Amino acid sequence: MIVTDATFLGKLHLMDFVDRIASYAPVPAGGAAVANCFCLAVALVYKVVIFESERTVQASPVGSNLMMLKKELEILLRDAEKLVDEDSEAYLNFSRSRRMGDTAQMNQHFNDIIDVSMKIMEKSDVAYEWIRQLHRVAPQQMNTHLLVASELLMGAINGTVHIVRDNLDSIRVYEKRDNYLKRISELHASYIQRHREILDILSGAPEEPAPNVHRMQPSRKE
Repeated sequence: MIVTDATFLGKLHLMDFVDRIASYAPVPAGGAAVANCFCLAVALVYKVVIFESERTVQASPVGSNLMMLKKELEILLRDAEKLVDEDSEAYLNFSRSRRMGDTAQMNQHFNDIIDVSMKIMEKSDVAYEWIRQLHRVAPQQMNTHLLVASELLMGAINGTVHIVRDNLDSIRVYEKRDNYLKRISELHASYIQRHREILDILSGAPEEPAPNVHRMQPSRKE
């Protein structure tokens, strides 16, 4: 279980990761950096929950829901940490199968690369929703953390889009590639809009009142 910033930083070995990025090696690279950016965003949201959990009586409706959110974010953060390794593993497997000329394996590992990228985008959407929900109950002084987390999430999404587009160059079936590109462009546009909405909310723009602020859970899309 993640308890403090110190244990979080120790777990990620952040400076070791930076040294590995800045090395003469194919991985970790852009994909892992994007996943790590997402980790930092979730960690900041987690920080807000920790502070609010300490401030709020746990027996209250808000307090109990904050404890639930804390557990959800711990799961989300662990998933994000896994994505850092999954990205590097998928790239190495893809490169190996391409050198061997194994088309079937190459296609499978290519799908794994795309899958990691899509997971980052999907989980970023969940994190954005938690930020929106937290804004309703967190004090004003916590807004800076939520704003920075929002910007880190958007950075992770933008980076993911660049990586996916670059990887799509490997697809020789142009119709399939164009369909992928269209889909990623639509997703990117929707996330840009969501990011703007979150920034407006955090900056004090009026928001539709929540039916019940004590029931903090991400909205589920059909």
